[in-house]
Amino acid sequence: MNTITIRFWGITARLAGAEQRVLQLSAGARVADAVEHLRLDATLSGELPRCAYAVGDDMVGLDHPLADGDELSVLPPVSGG
Repeated sequence: MNTITIRFWGITARLAGAEQRVLQLSAGARVADAVEHLRLDATLSGELPRCAYAVGDDMVGLDHPLADGDELSVLPPVSGG
């Protein structure tokens, strides 16, 4: 099992009701597996398809592998001037 810290930013933190969560995922899990787990939360599920994801300081795709201790950031789209 891998322990992954999920960090929520912007509207996703408000919807999640927290700035972070800790997930236990099986070895070999990818970002897509973590996102699928997060979709079980009805308040987040509608926002997740619009989000970008980062592991550490690197933007990653849904197929990126996750390792024990990784921090996955959920980055909602932003707008402004």
